[in-house]
This record gives sequence, structure tokens and C-alpha cells, in this order.
Amino acid sequence: MQFVDEDTVARILTPAIARDLMRATLMSAARGTSHGPVRNVIALEAGWFGTMPATIAVGGLGGLGAKLVTAFPANGAAGLPSHHAAIVLFAPDTGAPLAVVAGETITERRTAAVSVVATEKLATRPRGRLAVLGCGVQGRAHLHAFLDAGFPSSIALWSRTRAHAEALACEAADAGVALEIVHRVSDAVSGADVVVTATAATDPLFAAHEVADGAHVNAVGACAASRRELPAALMAEGAIYVDSAEAARIEAGDLLLAERELGTPLAIAGELGAVLAGQKARDRAHRVSIFKSLGIGIEDVACAAYVLHALAVER
Repeated sequence: MQFVDEDTVARILTPAIARDLMRATLMSAARGTSHGPVRNVIALEAGWFGTMPATIAVGGLGGLGAKLVTAFPANGAAGLPSHHAAIVLFAPDTGAPLAVVAGETITERRTAAVSVVATEKLATRPRGRLAVLGCGVQGRAHLHAFLDAGFPSSIALWSRTRAHAEALACEAADAGVALEIVHRVSDAVSGADVVVTATAATDPLFAAHEVADGAHVNAVGACAASRRELPAALMAEGAIYVDSAEAARIEAGDLLLAERELGTPLAIAGELGAVLAGQKARDRAHRVSIFKSLGIGIEDVACAAYVLHALAVER
């Protein structure tokens, strides 16, 4: 078996490649050629361990494997990432083990790439003002992914830890886009055309009325049934899209807690892959559009399979 390290993944899986690959992978899921079950999670005292098996067929790229991921929220205090991951790949035709691919860069870049793809397809004004809430690992990945796609005309950064926002602003200083660090969430959200929430919040970050009409929100940070970043009122006002409807009904706290608070079910407008594949039309009737990102195994296996294929071509 091969081991593919993070530096190799980062070199091969560029933001542009990740965008194209995630777009194709989500469409393949809608067409039934890529699939996998909902993430299986074992709860631990300090966090959780999840397994995400999948099989993919994206154009001429095939893959079989599973992402193994841990989440330990207290790691930040020790200067460690809260999430660690690896993707184990097997030969789709024989089942023989092929490789272990480092998974942290894949997790960062595929998540951000899917948000960019969702924004491109769902947002009314995808190339306007971008608000990034949370300037940790995912906030950083999203900012760079959106800049690489050429989307934002201006950027507002907010973080509970100002030093994180300042460090991220320095990284983007040469991007040629007006950027400001704001002290209040409302200052970031107000007037934003696209909002990315990539925080460790357990409760809503802002009020629904602070989000502009026609805005698009990528809700990334809360990936458990007990956590949310968006207020119930905004969920009720939004056309809600997901990467997996099945997973959203189990894991999406933004959706589940809003339904509990409102006392009524909320409709899911569709899976992103179905919209990309032309199987679902974009819902323009709601005040805002929302993409609730959870991350699904086909995304990770597709990225790992692409990296392994690229290495084989290089050799």
C-alpha cells in the first residue's frame, strides 16, 4: 500500500481542480454512479470517530474506499487541529487495498470547493460581497477557494479570535480585493451577497433580519444534530439545499433545531447534485438561498482517487 502525505495532496488537488471534481462528483451522485451511506459516528468522551465509505464513478475516474475522521473540539487549546482524517482506498475491481491518503487537506479543499460550486449555482449575486464568519481552518480554506474562483468583489472577516482574522487578512492582502475585519457579526452579514459560516458555534450567530434579501448562505460549521449557526427564522425564509437529504435529516442541526423551535417541518428544496445535473430547478421564490454543508464520503473518495490517479500518471 502507498501512503500519500498532505504536501502531495496539496500540490495535486488545487482549488480549481477541487471545484471541477466536486461539481462532477455531486452530479454523478444525482445520476446514481457514485454513492455511499450516511456517516457512521461513534461518540467518545472527548469527541467522535466517524467512518464514511463510498464508491465513485466520475467520468473515467473510479474509486472505492472510506474516509476515517475524528473530531476532538478541545484540541485547539493544545494547538492541534480539531479534525484529523485519512482516506483508505481499495481497487474497485478486486477490492485489494491500494493506499492511505492523508485527509486533512482533502477535507478543507473539498468542503470549500463545494461551497463555491453551490454559490455559483444557487446564489442570486455570487460575485458580490463575501462575509466569512470564522477564520479557522475552514474559514481560511473558504476564503482562498472563493478568491481562486474570482468571486468576491469585497470581503468582510469576523472571528471570535481577532488574531485569527488578522492572520487570514494578511494572507489575502495581495489578492486585490477590498477586505475588512469587523468587530460584530451583524457588520459582516449586513449587506453581504454571500455568507460563509465556518465556526464552532452551537447557537445562531446572527438574526434573520440581518441577512439581506437575495443573499446566499453556505452553512458549514455545525455538522451535528445538536449544533447550529443559523437562526430558525432564516431557515424558514430560505430555500434550503443540502449535499445529502438523508444525512441532513440525521445530522443537520441548523435544520433539525429550527424545526424543533418552529414546531413545524421545513422543506428541503433539493440536493445540490440534482440542481447541478439539471434534475431540480433553482428555487427563486424564497427570500434567501441556503446551502447546508455536511460533507459526504463520495467527495473524499473522489479527491483521494484523483490524487492517486495523478500520481500514477506522473510516474
